[in-house]
Amino acid sequence: MSLRPPSSRSPDPEDPIAAALRQDVLAEKAATLARLTGKLDEALHRLAAAERRLAEAGEDERAHRLERLEQRRDEAGEALWHVIIQRELCGLRRHQEFLALVGVPASVQLRMGPARRGSEKR
Repeated sequence: MSLRPPSSRSPDPEDPIAAALRQDVLAEKAATLARLTGKLDEALHRLAAAERRLAEAGEDERAHRLERLEQRRDEAGEALWHVIIQRELCGLRRHQEFLALVGVPASVQLRMGPARRGSEKR
């Protein structure tokens, strides 16, 4: 029979290097979430501006404005996707309150994911 040290030994919970590293990681996650939320806010403002321009457009430029609106909606959906992923990485799992607070339209929520690029049409 051989002797071994107990396997229930755990590292010192107050290890200053590990605590500093954890703090650094949390700070980076929070900073990234703030940056991505800012990008979402910008994308939502661009979408609202595109909606206003479409409403003011004449018949001759309506098709172009509608295409631009769809592009802005796709961009906002991608920005939302990035924010939701980062929120989950930060441990924030309930998104409905956030979506309501930021004012994310249902049309953007439905487009959450990578934006369609040039040749990728519906």
